[in-house]
Amino acid sequence: AGLAIAAYERTVMSNEAPFQLYLKGDLNAMSNIEKEGAKLFFTKAECGTCHTGPALNSMQFNAIGLKDMLDCPEPTLNTKENDPANLGRGGFTKNSADNYKFKVPQLYNLKDSPHYGHGASMKTIREVVRYKNLAIPENPNVLASALAAEFIPQNLTDSQIDDLVAFLTFGLRDPYLDRYEPTSVLSGNCIPANDPMSKVDLGCE
Repeated sequence: AGLAIAAYERTVMSNEAPFQLYLKGDLNAMSNIEKEGAKLFFTKAECGTCHTGPALNSMQFNAIGLKDMLDCPEPTLNTKENDPANLGRGGFTKNSADNYKFKVPQLYNLKDSPHYGHGASMKTIREVVRYKNLAIPENPNVLASALAAEFIPQNLTDSQIDDLVAFLTFGLRDPYLDRYEPTSVLSGNCIPANDPMSKVDLGCE
């Protein structure tokens, strides 16, 4: 089941975002503010230093001082103070040098997420941008020496933050991901809840 889910998820690709359409030649796909945000992304804001490649992610693991799941404002399941997952890559490798390092995430369709950061400590994209702009770690357990070299103040103005947020929010959002939703499943039950009771509750055919 896990392999089947992974195989399906690999087909769900955000490839019709305004930024992607712009790169393909549609110069009107992005608004002017989104274009300014894109320029900042790859220049002054230095986001592209870590967020590289087609998905604007990378295989790097970096520590940027975010709170862990125990500090999450939402209810969390099975999170304990000494849970290795709170240590990020260090919890897996058992190497203290890897503590609080997390994989650089992809940035497409961020707008659709209800929270941000590996500990879900932020609620908006703007909060993330302001956090990265100030570069003041919020997790006291993360040593300054462990922080990524790229985690430094960017000195963006409020106007530049507006531009960058617009690019991340709208320029990188593919609004048509429901195109990957199958029209039916072999069981005849509802999508995405493939069970008989959901078919009764939702009244699908």
